[in-house]
Amino acid sequence: MKIALVSINPIVGNLKYNFEKIKHYVNVVKTSEADLVIFPELSLIGYPPLDLLDKKSFINEAISYHEKIAELSDSIGIIFGSISKIEDKIGTNIYNSAIFCFNKKIFSIHRKSLLPNYDVFDEVRYFETAKKVEVTKFGNTNLGITICEDAWNDKDFWVHRMYEYDPIEELVKLNANLIINISASPFSAGKEKIRTKMFSSIARKHSRTVLYVNQVGANTDLIFDGGVKVFDRNGNLILASKRFEEVFVIYDTEEKYQPLSFETSSEIEEIYYAIILGIRDYCYKTGFSKVVLGLSGGIDSALVAVLAKEALGPDNVLCVLMPSMYSSEGSITHSQKLISNIGVKSKIISINDVFNTIRETLKDTFQNLPEDVTEENIQSRIRGLLLMALSNKFGYLLLATGNKSELATGYATLYGDMCGGLAPISDVYKTKVYELAKFINREKEIIPNEIINKVPSAELKPDQTDQDTLPPYEVLDKILYHYIEESKEEDEIVELGFNRDLVKTILKMVDHAEYKRKQAAPGLKVTNKAFGTGRRFPIVQGWR
Repeated sequence: MKIALVSINPIVGNLKYNFEKIKHYVNVVKTSEADLVIFPELSLIGYPPLDLLDKKSFINEAISYHEKIAELSDSIGIIFGSISKIEDKIGTNIYNSAIFCFNKKIFSIHRKSLLPNYDVFDEVRYFETAKKVEVTKFGNTNLGITICEDAWNDKDFWVHRMYEYDPIEELVKLNANLIINISASPFSAGKEKIRTKMFSSIARKHSRTVLYVNQVGANTDLIFDGGVKVFDRNGNLILASKRFEEVFVIYDTEEKYQPLSFETSSEIEEIYYAIILGIRDYCYKTGFSKVVLGLSGGIDSALVAVLAKEALGPDNVLCVLMPSMYSSEGSITHSQKLISNIGVKSKIISINDVFNTIRETLKDTFQNLPEDVTEENIQSRIRGLLLMALSNKFGYLLLATGNKSELATGYATLYGDMCGGLAPISDVYKTKVYELAKFINREKEIIPNEIINKVPSAELKPDQTDQDTLPPYEVLDKILYHYIEESKEEDEIVELGFNRDLVKTILKMVDHAEYKRKQAAPGLKVTNKAFGTGRRFPIVQGWR
């Protein structure tokens, strides 16, 4: 049997678009004489659909497309991800499902058993849990069809299991001799290695061939790295596609394949391509073709400018330099060098006159009070105002350029540098920002070395540096990682060798800045614990 596995990039809720994409690939695959074509989890409606599933009209229209897809299965079996209903059940009556079509009919429906309810996942809110699994016979093959999380509960692979039930184990008991997993598994750095090892372990343990196909693309904050993989009965990886783009792979059950290496891209390279995909899809799927950002002469905005240029092309990126009386000469010259290197559009707008006017306006109100962070924030907010004006006037999406270290500690200005429709590097720690810059410069200097080597500064007052307020980023980022990604508390972090007073201060800064993050632009998730839907802490709380 020849099986096509197709990783597609759907748009959440755009049923017609997603149907046409499925139809296109079915027709392409038919020319290769495949017997079966397999698409990812919820490929008809996109993942995650969230509260669209509260709309009866959306659910009914989605289900109406099942027959249209079945019509395409005249000469080929089709497995695709969608939703299904069981009307006489208590609860939502909605199931995350794999629909199997053949001979122009819906042959069988396979419902997801394990519903993730952690990090960015909230499937228990929308779906019911399937209580049993079924094997489908196709030709001479018993297909064991599973959906994403159904595969993530093997007792011999995971030290800590989330569920009692293992759908794959049950399918093997029912004599499934080919295990299929359709997924919408979001990207995070390092996750691909875990996926590969896990599916290899499952194939080897059950002595079954395992086929995996993942959704690709980005939907709001979630990036899906896609990819197709096939593992033989010994756990060898025998087929693997590219990631971060739409692909299809043909697997022939009669063909002999040589084992492939489990080697994956470096973490930094994965993050680089993930953010580019995230920017490109966010713009395309929300109707933007151009972006604008403030270029400060620092490494964060330089990195975002390069990523935006790679995502959208240089003609679609406008970088705005907004110097003040505190801006160094290098902030302009280094930014102009970067602009020349990457070929994007640029504009210089001084904020001095506006800043002086505002100070004059507030002079009587602020009489006899020294200048402080208030005046610093005014400068940042002037820049935010100007960038939003350009965004409104010319239809550019504004990119916020803050990194995860700043967002974590609140070292960012609401309605200032936090302005934007998307924050591409808000899940990238400052130390990783430097690594990304060096990756970009691996073959030639694109981000000027002067920008990479300069001392970080907001340049909102004379001789200012980030380290006036924050510890060195090498120390800060480690503390933040233990607190945010690993959920360690003060005593646990101190035991790792960090100064207690410093840890106490940093943790307090993170907690205090929660109100800012609630108002921040959506960011692209690249770690296993990003701010936003994956980390939900109350603003008003008395724990610390």
